[in-house]
Amino acid sequence: MKYFSGTVSHQLDAKNRIRIPAKFRNDLDDAYYFVAGAQGCISVFPKAALEERLEALKNVRSSDPAKMLAKRKIQSSVEKVEEDAQGRTLLSAFLRNHAKINKDVVTVGMGDYLEIWSKEAFEKYSGEMSFDDAYALIDF
Repeated sequence: MKYFSGTVSHQLDAKNRIRIPAKFRNDLDDAYYFVAGAQGCISVFPKAALEERLEALKNVRSSDPAKMLAKRKIQSSVEKVEEDAQGRTLLSAFLRNHAKINKDVVTVGMGDYLEIWSKEAFEKYSGEMSFDDAYALIDF
């Protein structure tokens, strides 16, 4: 499986299309998916990584309403990415609203997947923790 790391700042174009930065795009394979992510980002999964995550949802029982609602929320937000000839894809209004993206975005490598953030939200969210605190919390 591919490993994504680093951060790239870029923008949506005037037609709300996004191009995954080349640094990351080359390792996404042909099929990849956008999913409404936690903390207000958009998660970008290669097909294999998404299938691995969705496997856990197969065990959700219909007798557990809270977990069924969570499953529906996650499953209903999965969008297969369709690129045009220039490698751009339309970022749906649903996902733009979820991530509060207007123009400036930051794409972050998160190991087996990517996150797309509005620049403002990423700066605010990531500014809440210092590198010293991050290393202490993770024991890296």
